[in-house]
Amino acid sequence: MKLIEPNTALLDRVNGDAELQGLTVESLGARYEEISARFHSHFTVDQAHQHENALFHKIRYLELLSRPWRGRILDVGNDKPFLTYFLRALNPDASFNVISNEIPESPFPLHEVDIEIEAFPFEEGTFDGVIFTEVVEHLWRNPSWCVAEMNRVLKQGATAFVTTPNACDRHSLVCILWQANPNQRSGYYATLESGHLHLWTVELLSNLFKAHGFTITAAETKNLYGHTKPDANIEEFIARISPYAALMNEAIVIEATKSSPIAAAVYPPEIFPDQRPVQFQGAIVGFAERAMRKD
Repeated sequence: MKLIEPNTALLDRVNGDAELQGLTVESLGARYEEISARFHSHFTVDQAHQHENALFHKIRYLELLSRPWRGRILDVGNDKPFLTYFLRALNPDASFNVISNEIPESPFPLHEVDIEIEAFPFEEGTFDGVIFTEVVEHLWRNPSWCVAEMNRVLKQGATAFVTTPNACDRHSLVCILWQANPNQRSGYYATLESGHLHLWTVELLSNLFKAHGFTITAAETKNLYGHTKPDANIEEFIARISPYAALMNEAIVIEATKSSPIAAAVYPPEIFPDQRPVQFQGAIVGFAERAMRKD
């Protein structure tokens, strides 16, 4: 765990760009590709990839940015300065603290924390809200630890806003019919957490938060990625077979309120069959010993 200091020269460049100032959600949406390219032009590392990523997440980012944020907000797992910049710019009545992995360049300070094992570097009852978007699908050891820490640092009655890809969306059904993997990020990446290691359903993700002292105030699905194409045959099939058509959009969106504190992380058996997180046993121990051995 460490505090990563902001790149103040980068922040000065971004703040000094008149094209990036005074935007609303509507004007950002109307010029989104242009604004993203302009914003990322001020970076010296990974410009093209960051711009491409912002374009892929356009619908989701604009959805998130259209929400009003007030008070002190903890943004867990956000490694995209573009999103952080506009969350701040569009919400002057809020302050944002970011927990993330170390990224090549950040105009803002961030806390580098292993959110599956390390305590968040904040006191109990510090925050009015938490943003946890497109992160839980990357966790591979102990998501319960992360949610328990959210509970700890949130005030009573504070809110959590959560999104993740939906394991049961229409696109997954189409992929199955066309012999494609429904998990589009199932490959073997150089870093384990780069893949989507666990895809969630509405019920299981809701259960994870309910087990950790949250009351679910909204649980729905939305098309936040833009890869689902309307198909009358698929819709007819879903209507005939499934009672859950409303839960078959691309992304799970959950809003929850902290209703009670908890003493420790909880391991619901429907998520953790052994009722504990991933253990460093078996093949993973041998792999770690060999990979880290210094000859």
